[in-house]
Amino acid sequence: MQPSAKGPESMSDGAGPIFIIGRQHSGNTMLARCLGQSPEVYSATGEGTFFEHQDRLARKPSSSRAAAILRQAEGSGVDVPAGAHAELKRHMRSASGGGGPVPGKDEPSPGAGEPTPREGDPTPGEMYARCMGWVARQNGASRWVQKATSYVFYVEDILECFPEARLLFLARNPMDLAASMKRRGVWRAVARMAYGWNKGVRLARRLAQKHPKNLVVIRYEDFVRAPEEEMRSICSFCGLTFYEETLRIPHVNRSESPYNQSSSDTGINASRVGYYDEILTATEAEAVGALVDGRLVEEIYPELSGEAPWSLRGASYAAALATGAALTTGGQHLRSLLSEPRHALQRVKRRLTA
Repeated sequence: MQPSAKGPESMSDGAGPIFIIGRQHSGNTMLARCLGQSPEVYSATGEGTFFEHQDRLARKPSSSRAAAILRQAEGSGVDVPAGAHAELKRHMRSASGGGGPVPGKDEPSPGAGEPTPREGDPTPGEMYARCMGWVARQNGASRWVQKATSYVFYVEDILECFPEARLLFLARNPMDLAASMKRRGVWRAVARMAYGWNKGVRLARRLAQKHPKNLVVIRYEDFVRAPEEEMRSICSFCGLTFYEETLRIPHVNRSESPYNQSSSDTGINASRVGYYDEILTATEAEAVGALVDGRLVEEIYPELSGEAPWSLRGASYAAALATGAALTTGGQHLRSLLSEPRHALQRVKRRLTA
């Protein structure tokens, strides 16, 4: 890697955080759990959203900013004992990350309202780095990994904050993604999935070419078919030691069962590769084929070329699914716009202009 200016505290050892940024239902939780089995890594397997809110957090004063970032971290699956909140927030607010208070900044003047952000306050990125670094160290780890499916749209923000970060984008056959959605009872959202797959995979491949030392695209199918070979490659890319334990993870959140994060079954297998043949009808498969970018599918999955032939029936069904998804998504964006207008507009803009 080319030399670069050191980023926030968590990278003072020359090894940045790891972000898993594939599209939904593509094995992101599985990979986060795999990496979390390494003694070097603390894993947050919830959904990270810090970079979606970074601009809003920058407008907050140091004291409330620390509390808001801590809530963000806990909401993403980070475990911080309630009794350690005060210590961690002091550490996040300190001028050097050493844990001490910042005179004149940590406490407002008597009778004054909440202070406004001041020059010299730790940035949201610095606070986030200190928070996650502190949690990792408390758990005996030197690195941390965060799963965040929206972060493919925030790669440049992440690299500005963490120049040495490693980003892993898992790509999965969109036909199998559609089958998973059908089994989960969310088939009506399949057009939205297809749009997100087209956008996310295309963007990830472009960014991997731009930042080859930071971002890599991994096929889910390759990972589950040859887990040891792929995990060794991933560990090498991330600067980690490979441990056999990283492959001994529980099977969680399977599509045929209610949402769960525990299981007595362990290991990685390829039983869900190509299972759309058993789940989707011919018309459903044709509709998905019409919704996804065929050229992109062929580039990533040349073995699927011609497997979902075009038909008028499939195209008509795809159009109906797309119309329904547009109405549903429009309603969701409207509700978000009413509750958090600035955030909703920025979020939509990111996705449309990516």
